[in-house]
Amino acid sequence: MASKTHHRTESPTGVALSNSEFKKLFTPSRDDETPPHYATYSRLQAKELLQSMEIVRRNDAVVQEEKKSECHINSVPTTSSPCFQPALRAPTMKQNIHRMLLWPKFMLFNCIYNICEAVWILLRDLWAFGGKPSKIFDSNDPLALSSAPNFAGKKAPGYSCQVTFTKIFYDRERFQAVFEKLCADSGMASPDTMGIVCWNDSVELLNDYSSSLMNISGEHYIPNSRSYYAEGNRFKKYHVAIDMYESENTTIMQAHLPGRAWDGTSCYNFVRELVHRYYSDDSEQESSPVFKANDIMQMKDDVRKKFDNPLNILLWAIRVPYNVYSNQSSLCWQKASAAAGIDGYTEIPKELCHFNLNDIQSKHLSAALKKQGVAPTAALVFAGVHAYQLVLNELPFSVVMQASLQTRAFESSHPSLKERRFVGDWLIGILHRVRTWSRLLGLDSYKMEDAKKFYQELISGLRTTNASVQDGFYSRVLGKVKGGAATFEKTPCFPGNSRLNDSLFFNNYGIRTMHDDSGCVGFNWSGAGKVGINCILVQGRLCCTVASTQLPLATVEGIRDAFKTIILAMMDGEDGDEVLKRISIVKERAE
Repeated sequence: MASKTHHRTESPTGVALSNSEFKKLFTPSRDDETPPHYATYSRLQAKELLQSMEIVRRNDAVVQEEKKSECHINSVPTTSSPCFQPALRAPTMKQNIHRMLLWPKFMLFNCIYNICEAVWILLRDLWAFGGKPSKIFDSNDPLALSSAPNFAGKKAPGYSCQVTFTKIFYDRERFQAVFEKLCADSGMASPDTMGIVCWNDSVELLNDYSSSLMNISGEHYIPNSRSYYAEGNRFKKYHVAIDMYESENTTIMQAHLPGRAWDGTSCYNFVRELVHRYYSDDSEQESSPVFKANDIMQMKDDVRKKFDNPLNILLWAIRVPYNVYSNQSSLCWQKASAAAGIDGYTEIPKELCHFNLNDIQSKHLSAALKKQGVAPTAALVFAGVHAYQLVLNELPFSVVMQASLQTRAFESSHPSLKERRFVGDWLIGILHRVRTWSRLLGLDSYKMEDAKKFYQELISGLRTTNASVQDGFYSRVLGKVKGGAATFEKTPCFPGNSRLNDSLFFNNYGIRTMHDDSGCVGFNWSGAGKVGINCILVQGRLCCTVASTQLPLATVEGIRDAFKTIILAMMDGEDGDEVLKRISIVKERAE
């Protein structure tokens, strides 16, 4: 597994294209085995198209700025109040009629097949494992999957993240040796073909890290790159890739990890362990428990009994046909809307942006929320739901909350369980219904108390393995895909009623650490679906990513700005519900 230094040329590819367009426009260079940077892909017929798309994108940006300025002039000045302007065109009557006619067609060709597939899979797997879903969970071996020779090659590794440091990894030989040992410890039999570290010395960072900057675009640091997620496509044949960019004051690590095998927390733990081992004594590597979860921890007996209870399984299984119908209804509506040419429904390469706080701001936010009696996760969910609503003019169907069973459904005397250091897969998706009939009819609204109640029920449910946790567990282990960093939630026959392309995908890693000597000041990664918001408090700093595979960048940034406005207002001590009342007034005046 050789460390490679890569030199790149410049090429304007910072535009969003569909997956099919990408395949037509770019092909990887075969002159060098090192994965070329996104900007160095050879161009077939892309120059004129890319230039025209870039002009359109810039013109749209100018129009948006003019609208923002006009709105700012005409509105009453209000602290932390954004100006909301639609980035999506409203559908015409012809388009609405067109998608209503197309929807039954898509349902006919997709719905029945996927319902039958979902029911067949759950019956087949229950039969194969003696009616014990917990055994299906036990049979999933994420380390074996991530080490399998055929894991790479079809898609990018699956989980991409960007880590920001204020220090440089000077000892590259040690970094390489630590990386190789870590890959070997994870079970990878052929390090030379499964992992790679790239040092991009020819690349000059566009910006150094600044603690005063909150809004960070996907292309903020690396030239000629849409985002670290897009960069992941350069490493299709690798299981793990570490892409390094350095300046005198800033190091950007873009890590591409086996998210189709490991859950998101485990991908974070791999990066954390890499940094920790680099700065620590080598003797710690031999005793590291990171890849030894199966030997150290086991599912609690009472949890296993609830998961394997035939009545619990039956009560969940009878809802599967409707759940798949609901998911397909939403998916087919998206397809019909996209076919009718309506903005915001076409699948596109993921667009993302960030909202990061420094350590002082994060402490202020924590203190303000504590004074208000609001848990940080509840505040973030509240802000996410309303940011979605303010920009898209509708509530998300649900919040698809990512939760780990690792610390509450498993037991071990080893201290690493509480530290959440393991690499494996314990993720489930827990659904929080938001778009209720009473809210649709305007009889009720989503309040801070609703978010607080959801968070309290989430913690209680994980501790007691209640019905919502059982639903998340069965939807994973009895679905088509059995794990990964939300990979199992993306299948057309997913048996849980998530409506992922009509919901808010939400993940909060909570309090996490990197080695103190590393100078880590940021960690960002993106979620799935129509709108995904991923949050983490790393080294005392809140880092949030807003992403979408359907919405244009201007709309994603609008959601980020609305989310930021609500969080900052609560950081100033304002009640969340009062924030929404004030922002709604500003929005009405702007419209």
